[in-house]
Amino acid sequence: MPRQNEATFLRSVLQNNEAAASFCEMLFRISQTLDDLIDKDKPVSDGVLIRTFWETLIELPANPFYRQHEPYLRPLMASALQDWRDSTCLERSGSYHYKTLAFVLRDQLTGLVTQCAYLIGGYEWMSQVSLSIRDHFHEDSLQDYLTGVERNDIPMTEERSA
Repeated sequence: MPRQNEATFLRSVLQNNEAAASFCEMLFRISQTLDDLIDKDKPVSDGVLIRTFWETLIELPANPFYRQHEPYLRPLMASALQDWRDSTCLERSGSYHYKTLAFVLRDQLTGLVTQCAYLIGGYEWMSQVSLSIRDHFHEDSLQDYLTGVERNDIPMTEERSA
């Protein structure tokens, strides 16, 4: 079954709150660019890179939904980024267990969307839409994920400044 348009889906689960949907869409674009840079599986043009930095440094911090809920959202964003970083390290290990753990950690932005639904509509609304949010964003099966990891097995390195 074809997936619903992401922009339409976001607006429906975020009760047509344009600032919240825009916030989530920016996070998705930023995280996709980071993923492409780290995985090196898709070239990132100079224009996309500059736009991503612009959104990260200028547009996202100015977003009204983010500004209103920054004390709640920023720790969730930090956790999602660290979980993604850990998943990247784990998926490049030789361990099947670590790769399945990476699958769980890889897309914690889904949980952030769920929390945005909470901020907009409270507990009842979040409970009503949380499973559809997870279903929408977790379209890949574990096996599809593991097959993709095997095709792009690139070691993760930490660069340290002197």
